[in-house]
Amino acid sequence: MNTKATQAHQNQLMFVQQIGRTWRCLIASVEENAPPAILDTTIVEQESALNALIEQNDTVYVILSGSSTVCRTTTLPDVEEAQVFEALRLQAESKFLGGTPEHRRAIAALDNAVGETNRVGLIVAWPETSTIDLPNSLSDAIFIPDVGAIAALLDGVRPTEPLLYADYADGTVTIALSHANGAALRATREDSSSHHAFVEGISRVARETANSHNHTPAFTDALVGTLQTTLSHQNIEEPLLLVPDVVIDEASHRVRGIPNEESWWSTWGVLLGGLLVATGSLHTLASMKLNAPELHPSKSERFIKKCDNRSVAIKLAIAAVLLLAFGPAIISGLKLTLLDLLNPELQELHQTAVEERKQQIVYKELGKSAWPITKVVADVINNVPLGIDVDRVSVNIGEPISIRGRAINTDGKSAAELIAQMQENLQATGMFKDIQFAYDPAGTYGDREFNLWATLVQPLKRPRYTKEKDFGLWTYAMRQAGLEPEVASDFVPTTTYAGNDTGSPLNEANQESSDRVQETPAFIDDKESTSDRDRTTRPIGSSGSAGAGNFSDNPNQSSGGGARIPDPLDPAVIATMSESEARVALTDVTDGLQRVSRGDDETKKRLRNEMRLLLDRLKETQK
Repeated sequence: MNTKATQAHQNQLMFVQQIGRTWRCLIASVEENAPPAILDTTIVEQESALNALIEQNDTVYVILSGSSTVCRTTTLPDVEEAQVFEALRLQAESKFLGGTPEHRRAIAALDNAVGETNRVGLIVAWPETSTIDLPNSLSDAIFIPDVGAIAALLDGVRPTEPLLYADYADGTVTIALSHANGAALRATREDSSSHHAFVEGISRVARETANSHNHTPAFTDALVGTLQTTLSHQNIEEPLLLVPDVVIDEASHRVRGIPNEESWWSTWGVLLGGLLVATGSLHTLASMKLNAPELHPSKSERFIKKCDNRSVAIKLAIAAVLLLAFGPAIISGLKLTLLDLLNPELQELHQTAVEERKQQIVYKELGKSAWPITKVVADVINNVPLGIDVDRVSVNIGEPISIRGRAINTDGKSAAELIAQMQENLQATGMFKDIQFAYDPAGTYGDREFNLWATLVQPLKRPRYTKEKDFGLWTYAMRQAGLEPEVASDFVPTTTYAGNDTGSPLNEANQESSDRVQETPAFIDDKESTSDRDRTTRPIGSSGSAGAGNFSDNPNQSSGGGARIPDPLDPAVIATMSESEARVALTDVTDGLQRVSRGDDETKKRLRNEMRLLLDRLKETQK
């Protein structure tokens, strides 16, 4: 049945209601700042025809039968819209206790009529257990409950007659009845096994609704009687819509293109109510969907959504507790298994490491009390410069090393300078400290006999000698003969005695055992003796005052002065000299005065000043 030619419009809405095997379709256009207009009404029986209409319209709405929904009403105060909606949302949560998903729930607050101080809140739920047979083309449509369509027709109007929609096919009964505080709305399913049972069910719903909203018995009886009389003249086989005249008059001002025919309202009245819902103040009732909207959340959002589920959260909590309790043990077991697979002889290697560690501890303790005499003597001889002949080396464990010899002027260096150089060489090895020496006055050829004493602090240390200082690589005989070492190119000097030069054969010999003795692995908490680290270096010089030919192993014995002009002495150094050191220095200064050339008044003045300071120091030490 066509009442109007179809018109194309960019804001074209289509409303569909399924009646048996047919679909009633109402098409309307919506324009800004103008009431909606009905463009076409038609009934289609073929799904292909329905699909063709759906493709021509922007949005499709489907009227949802009241037998498939659950309807609740509540009274709300007349406050701001935001507060009303929030209160209504809380009422919906309390009435359905979250049993209905968000996409199958709709709420709205009806507009109050003149003189009303309260507003009626309508809550409609579509349970997931309630299924309907729909074509695939309508699966993405928006669903409007028929009680919402009835409420939109009644919105702001309070007729004395009931507004009733009934469908004998599925037993749907939806009624709207005015009362003192607004309007009562109810949607239910009644027994439709027979015409009589269905009519009795409609009468019972009307009576119960009137009684529950404090209507008088007389009004209720009159209402039920009038309704029964009206139903007796209607065809119950077809869907029935009873609309009061005041509602029809009000709707004709809200929608354009409504025919003034009673039969038209009986057929298209519910779809018209759906149009008023979608375009009016009750648009929040047009929000139901058959399926939940498909979003495309990220992985983290999906995980958080799953965690909102109580059972999933409990499982995750249990898994976390088990992981904290047994995770470390499992990881350690996996590591041990992997080590066993990669190292089948791990136990034997561990035992070997333990035994080597024990040996290192033993060697370290032995190194504190036992000296390698041959090595110590070799290190001493290696640091003797050319021009010094060693007569005797005395090494006793726990006592200072004593060296006796004779120095001869060589390569432009005096005997005293060679002895001082020997002291520097021994000091630079890091093996010795507290190095002292004493020598006699120069002989006929400038030679001097001397004694030298040194305290051995690191007998196991292997100094790194450069090529020029390593007499194992470049022997004394080779130096006298002017021969270069055969492998000199392989041993380029890089540092001083205590550096990292690797060219010396002494460094290569037994290097592994030397490293083990000197350095203990870090996993054992061994602390070095502070006496091994606190080494004080005394100023290079000579000590003693004994006469010629008086040699002994006593480091405090003195000898005569030098045969050269001594270097300048700092007054601060003189103030710290011992008696023996002051005497030796005084002898050097006295001999130096005799060798100052004529005209060198500045040197004479310096030496005389140092002599005076040394004499004062001797007086202080004698006190």
